[in-house]
Amino acid sequence: MDEKKEEGLFQVRSYLKCLSEGFKLPTRHILSLLRFLWPSLLVGALSAGLWGVFFNQLAVVLAGWISATEPVTLLLPAYTLWGLSILSLLADSFCLGNVMVAISRYAEAGTWPGMLRFGACKSDILQASLRALVFLLAGLLVFVLWMTPFYLWLGAHSVWTLIAGVSCVLLLGVPYSMAGVDYLLGGRQGFVHSLTRMKEGYQYWGALFIVWFCGGLIMAVFSWVSWLPAAVLSFAGYESLMGTMAGDATDLPGMVPVFTVVFFMLASLITYVSGWLTLFPLSYVYGSVEARKKDLERFEAEERELQKL
Repeated sequence: MDEKKEEGLFQVRSYLKCLSEGFKLPTRHILSLLRFLWPSLLVGALSAGLWGVFFNQLAVVLAGWISATEPVTLLLPAYTLWGLSILSLLADSFCLGNVMVAISRYAEAGTWPGMLRFGACKSDILQASLRALVFLLAGLLVFVLWMTPFYLWLGAHSVWTLIAGVSCVLLLGVPYSMAGVDYLLGGRQGFVHSLTRMKEGYQYWGALFIVWFCGGLIMAVFSWVSWLPAAVLSFAGYESLMGTMAGDATDLPGMVPVFTVVFFMLASLITYVSGWLTLFPLSYVYGSVEARKKDLERFEAEERELQKL
């Protein structure tokens, strides 16, 4: 029965079936996925660990900058922040590309491949990671361009700024995911051609939104629980550092900075793994749309043949 449930990505399925199968597939093959994805997960964890190393110092500098009454030059912290952000973007692209290669192998084989090896797919993973970087950069650029006017006119704490961000995700982000899956799974026609799939993203917006909402909700719960210890330790380290700078150091255990880095790394691993529960159902929705298109093309071809008779 389990084998029949895994017979290919490109099948016509209901929205809930896509969601169900997308949850089941990565959980059934979690060990195989971990063996295949461990390099990208390690890179993502190391990237998060670096955030843990510099987080308290950056938070103190940011707090001083916000409360400053005169202009403050923050070249080194700004460069550090940009460097960490770029590193995180590259790590996210690597993880996303690695996962999509696993999904593409499943799509090609029609069932879950038994021998997924990172070393045998290095070239495909590199290409998929570069496509993921393009996809993430384009989405981030559009989001920044959308939000900048609201941020400048209304401020970061305005309710309307929050509504604008949510609207961008719903109006552009949800359909954009259809173009992204097409680009990451295939990518043969290029990014610009994949953007034309956004019209299908609007057509199947309901299915995509259900996947994003359910998968994102599960990811948010896992992320919140996993990042909570890191947040508590970071706050303790921040308060201790602020106290030290004010001449009133707190009696904080010396292992707290080490535990902060460790919990940053563990939380990032849990976040990446829980993200599979969004990527796999999205891929099933894409496969269902592709199957519907092929069925329609086959029907139209048969109809044309009958008309010739």
